[in-house]
Amino acid sequence: MDGKLNKQLEILKNSVCIEDFIHIAYDVVEEIESYENAFDAVEPILKLIEQNPDVDFGSPGPLVHFVEQFYGDGYEEKLVQSIQRFPTSHTVWMLNRIINGTTGDQKRYYLNVFQDVLNSHNISNQLSSITKEFLSLHS
Repeated sequence: MDGKLNKQLEILKNSVCIEDFIHIAYDVVEEIESYENAFDAVEPILKLIEQNPDVDFGSPGPLVHFVEQFYGDGYEEKLVQSIQRFPTSHTVWMLNRIINGTTGDQKRYYLNVFQDVLNSHNISNQLSSITKEFLSLHS
């Protein structure tokens, strides 16, 4: 990753807990989108969401809008990897957004990711409840 991208990701990381975070995130995302290597920011942004499960990132918010522009170009697998590392209510919700547009084997694959979340031993009751609710929408 180049220095310009790292600088923008550092700004996100350092401002995630301040009140004006969403506005800062819009500015940072706008800057990152101008970079040729913008996709390289997807995984660090997902990790930021993992590391801050109680932060309101918006509905969907600038970070989700940014990563979803890479739908069909590898974003989906990065999201699955994120959920496998450390599922959050926000990343599970993001996966549900993907599932809404899929069918067949692909949909079953993503639903199995939800099932894996439920089978995880270290998830909160809230995350379990949200995941079950999303699963019930697709069964």
